[in-house]
Amino acid sequence: MKDSILNEQIEYYRARAQEYDASITEATDLLLPGRALLLNLGRFDSILELACGTGIWTETLLQMGNEVTAVDAAPEMLDIARKKLGDKRIKYEQTDLFQWAPTQKYDLVFFANWLSHVPPAALDEFLEKAGRSIRPGGQIALIDQYLPSDSDRRVARDDIYATRPIEDGRHFTIVKAFHDLEQLRKKFGALGFEVSTNKFTGTFFFLSGNLPPVS
Repeated sequence: MKDSILNEQIEYYRARAQEYDASITEATDLLLPGRALLLNLGRFDSILELACGTGIWTETLLQMGNEVTAVDAAPEMLDIARKKLGDKRIKYEQTDLFQWAPTQKYDLVFFANWLSHVPPAALDEFLEKAGRSIRPGGQIALIDQYLPSDSDRRVARDDIYATRPIEDGRHFTIVKAFHDLEQLRKKFGALGFEVSTNKFTGTFFFLSGNLPPVS
């Protein structure tokens, strides 16, 4: 994976921050079944959210946890989330997730619509780091696409990339990879997780995994 494309992916989300919420209204409705599955996991003391964006899922996580650490590479996204949610239980961190390393453990780690931005060559390293950030007895959960939508197909390029426009006319190349669910189950299993998956709304899936407590 070329660092230039991963850097361009960050720049895309920085440039798109102000228009992001308005641009995903339809997608937010499609993800309502995933939100219900997430809430059904119960309550947690500490939650880590990776690629939090403008805080759309952070708001849901606040209903589930006593404290949430929300991480994103785009300061513009974090600024919107901070102003929109304004809750002292949230700690924000600006970090490039490809450079990120966990410094503590959480009861739940969650990320939505992020895994498809992780190139296959970087997947194992990312999942291993995510796994290391979870306490024994804790859980991991994620929401993403297992198939491209029609709009994804229109902007797809060279297998794992997409060229996406923003409102000012600029175009950015990002990663958009659709990871095989069975392979994901095996990868999480190798990290010690007991995993289940649920498909919903045509192209999305919800994955949750439990890390057994220390005996």
